[in-house]
Amino acid sequence: MALSIAKVANWLHQVDKARAVVGWWPAQFATDDERLAYKVQDAFLKKQVVKQGPLVGYKIALTSPQIFEQTGLRGPAYGPIRKKRVFEHKTTVRADRWTRLGVELEIILTVNADVPKPRAMPYDKDSIAPFVGSARAGFELIEDRGADYSRLAVNPLIMDAGWNGGSLLARPNKDWAKLDLGNLKGSISFDGKVVREGHSGDVLGHCYNALAWLANKLGDHGKTLKKGMIVSSGSMVACQFVPPGSTATGRIEGLGEVSLKYELPR
Repeated sequence: MALSIAKVANWLHQVDKARAVVGWWPAQFATDDERLAYKVQDAFLKKQVVKQGPLVGYKIALTSPQIFEQTGLRGPAYGPIRKKRVFEHKTTVRADRWTRLGVELEIILTVNADVPKPRAMPYDKDSIAPFVGSARAGFELIEDRGADYSRLAVNPLIMDAGWNGGSLLARPNKDWAKLDLGNLKGSISFDGKVVREGHSGDVLGHCYNALAWLANKLGDHGKTLKKGMIVSSGSMVACQFVPPGSTATGRIEGLGEVSLKYELPR
């Protein structure tokens, strides 16, 4: 029986509104067809943007060894970022509005011009570089819906917006271009105590490689990156689940830091 794109998107929308736990993906909504999974993502996005705002960029998932080890999955894969889920350098979110909140430490890039669909040659690290307008540290906020990590698959992750719950961006850094973006250390702390560290070079070797992958993949799907979009390039640190009532801090040397307070329900 053919998978119904509309049925899966409607189910995801209801799950999202209810903040329901989805330990593992329902068998009736499973597919081995990656392109179909992205079509479900597009249909789900149309429902998300009503309250979460329009598409303003993309996150890239499954790009580093720590994430491979944590999930058992290999990527990359992409998901949409919505305007009202983008926060600046310091924010508070309420624990009763998430099923399970994780944070991933990322270099977040901005696109300084429309990126044409690749033609004769796919984009690579060098050819995508002129389209980078800035880089800064950031958290991707992960909503994994309480997933059972022993039973994950890539296509359900794709369908569910890549688990993107938001993006928290550090303050702009005018000196970002002087840094070696492929050779930076980073850390995640809870209430001032470092819980995990990582290295930017673990993300496909360099964040520009991740951006090039995204531009090529979007081209395959008839989409392109637009001027002003942000791209969360992939986590250098395994997803860390934030204890309610605590404050998570992400730091990348030279690129700044972000702070997220996970507020207990009132």
